[in-house]
Amino acid sequence: MNKQKDTRTALIDLELILYRNAAKAEAEGTSLRDLVSMTNLSIREVVDGCQASNYYLVVSGTDNFRKRLYPETYKAGRPPKPPLYRDLYMEIQATYGAKRFKWHDQIEADDLLGIMLTNGRIENPILCSIDKDMLGVPGWHYNWNKDAWPTYVSQEEADHHWLVQLLTGDSTDGIRGMEGIGPVKANKLIKKYRSIMDLQSVPEMAKYIYEKEEIDLDRFYETLYLVSIWRADMPEELLANDLIASIVKTIPSIN
Repeated sequence: MNKQKDTRTALIDLELILYRNAAKAEAEGTSLRDLVSMTNLSIREVVDGCQASNYYLVVSGTDNFRKRLYPETYKAGRPPKPPLYRDLYMEIQATYGAKRFKWHDQIEADDLLGIMLTNGRIENPILCSIDKDMLGVPGWHYNWNKDAWPTYVSQEEADHHWLVQLLTGDSTDGIRGMEGIGPVKANKLIKKYRSIMDLQSVPEMAKYIYEKEEIDLDRFYETLYLVSIWRADMPEELLANDLIASIVKTIPSIN
């Protein structure tokens, strides 16, 4: 990506900014008016940081399909959002309007960001987030906490990150994975079975490891549905779920 010539579009994970700023405002006693100003500045800093000429603010819908699939466990341990979060959300939405705000009622911001990054409909998209889970999506990424300039995540790198996640799960969000293993053990398992799995898709590789390690396949499918961040090219294994398949039909930009 040419810093001087390319037109860039920032796809901003707005929820991370809202949460951080609302929590800080609560701790410091900041007024809503000042909080809105702070958030406008945060958005501008991200846009300027990757020198984007266009940007979208991406948020989650209210009817989260993951909560419908696994209501008892998915993000069950998450604390409530800061008290000013909702008011801040409404103010920012009113300020930027439908032109900038992007959401789908049944999927999370992560999924919509993944789709927008990979569907080929946005000019030079850059996914702006501090969430390392987003590295499971190929394309240009910008972490506003540490990057001086966007970095490129290749298809191979993204697929490897996704495969590791399918094995480890995410305890923060109540996603069990194989349990008891972290990235180091996951990479050892991938290396152990790599020669056999090279021609398989990422979900097929993960399923193979679950089977070889004698982990119940119900656990595999639970992890697959919960941890996978959507892309424009959805794998058959995700589309085999009726709820996911029905949602995909409502999103024209998914291939």
